[in-house]
Amino acid sequence: MSFFEQTWDFFHRRAAKNLNERATGVHLVTESEQSTRGCFAFPGTEFVAGIEVDGQLAGRIWYGINPLNDRVYIYELIIARDYRRHGLATAALWRLWCTHQVPLVPLHEVGTAGGFWSKARKRFAAAGVEIKRDIRTADQDVEKLRWQHLVPELDHLRQIRE
Repeated sequence: MSFFEQTWDFFHRRAAKNLNERATGVHLVTESEQSTRGCFAFPGTEFVAGIEVDGQLAGRIWYGINPLNDRVYIYELIIARDYRRHGLATAALWRLWCTHQVPLVPLHEVGTAGGFWSKARKRFAAAGVEIKRDIRTADQDVEKLRWQHLVPELDHLRQIRE
């Protein structure tokens, strides 16, 4: 292993350790899980999870996992007013990544959250984790084409096609 690779590995481990320490005490508690036709990740699964800190509900995250299991799509991330600016959103994203170990993709970054997503990308990249660029409404259809072959066809539509 070259000196550069050793140095790179050292800093990735250090950044991951820092994110782990920040996420201590933060837990994602699944409130609902569904896979319904018409949702973005169908036939994948969508989740709503509460973000708990020391047993107190501090926010919610709504996300979906596509049927290829290669991306987690963040639909919405809300932190309660009293818990904001304490790093809880970053900690919740880190917990989500630790659970699934695939790139995180926000569906739509709200203008006021641009700074948060920019900082989160930098912090996660330092740990070797990718947060992809958000996919806007027009790009969502292109993204869905990646797993379109896995969507079960309704019987009446199959009969029409045949």
